[in-house]
Amino acid sequence: MTASTTMRRLRRTAVLPAALLASFTLVACGSSSDDGDSSSSGGFELSLDDCEDPDAAAKEITDTIKVGYSAPLSGPIAGAAELAIQGYDARLKAANDAGGIDGMKIEVSYKDDAFAPDKAKANATEFLQKDKVDLITTFGAGQVAAIADDQNAACVPMLYPSSSDVRFTDIEAYPWTLQFLPSADIETKFIVDFMKSKVDDITLGIAENATGSGVAMAEAFKKSADAGGLEIAAETEDTDPAAAATKLKAAGVNVLYHGGVTGTCGVLDTAMARVDFKPELVVKASNCANAAEYLAAGQAADGAVVPKYLKEPADPEVADDQGIKDYLAQVPDVTDPNNTITVSGWMAAHLLVNTLQQAAESEDGLTRESIMKASRDQDYASPVLLDGVTWKSTADRSGGVSGFGPFAWSAKDKRFVSAGDVISVD
Repeated sequence: MTASTTMRRLRRTAVLPAALLASFTLVACGSSSDDGDSSSSGGFELSLDDCEDPDAAAKEITDTIKVGYSAPLSGPIAGAAELAIQGYDARLKAANDAGGIDGMKIEVSYKDDAFAPDKAKANATEFLQKDKVDLITTFGAGQVAAIADDQNAACVPMLYPSSSDVRFTDIEAYPWTLQFLPSADIETKFIVDFMKSKVDDITLGIAENATGSGVAMAEAFKKSADAGGLEIAAETEDTDPAAAATKLKAAGVNVLYHGGVTGTCGVLDTAMARVDFKPELVVKASNCANAAEYLAAGQAADGAVVPKYLKEPADPEVADDQGIKDYLAQVPDVTDPNNTITVSGWMAAHLLVNTLQQAAESEDGLTRESIMKASRDQDYASPVLLDGVTWKSTADRSGGVSGFGPFAWSAKDKRFVSAGDVISVD
């Protein structure tokens, strides 16, 4: 990091309220250099040769930072998405209230896609061609798949969409796309290892959600299970939870992986209880962390495990945690500040703010190009991440957290409780 960059950072952080300073802990500094039509940051090479408008990608942003968000404001997961969006908006409001990025405010425009990929694609076309946004984001693997080709051709960063599809971790193929959620292959390897550590004689079943996100997680889990020497005894979709529970029970499944999506996870637990099916271990995808679903499922969901990387604000053990205090201070008006989905939305915006700041401090100033470069050079300890976990991205590693901790839903405590130590996945 150069002396001039350090001074720019000191001047910028000096205007922030003291309560926010802890939330801007930067563990790694970005670097940049220019070489003809390509640039690099931390070894990441970014070419503008194939951009539809190379000049626009390199043009400095000097007014409002425009974000286009295609989101499921209606449809099957609208309730859960609303929690994430509330956390997202709260974090960006705090950044804007603190002066924005070099005095520039972050402005988010939302378009409803009802969790339908074709609608997300139409929204993205408007964002890219009509609204001329500086960056774009969305919610769901199917939506990322619908947007990514056009967005990469336009050289507009897609930063921190709620997706974990392994396809989009290919940096060479999708240099302008960087997902927020842990890559499905890394997450499912952790899950397989956890299963093997808890149950000796495994009869394994899979229930997958039929959406793009659910299918991507299930496919990644199958590969991780195969690599871990586990055979799958039964597979089913969770579209008809009662039928899925009956099929899994008939197959004698004692360890279940549920590749669900937010808003659809707790229903399967309820269906399993109705047919008296209680596997020895149930592990779900990390996005199955919406407390409201487990509260609705009651005792049926007790013991269900999710891999987590975010702190539980309602956990008494973090009551004095400064990072959680800072987070709670920024979300006084959200529906459920203790919900992991709300925290996740806040974290995605928090990472975005850090990325924008890092890009603004670069020699090129704030451009689409510098934003994308900064996003590929992160080792960031957010205050809401579990101790020992950072969010990392490099030229060779597409983004994601550096570790997980297993957390089990406690019907008694009405929250997730730790079920083991945090384990690094690097």
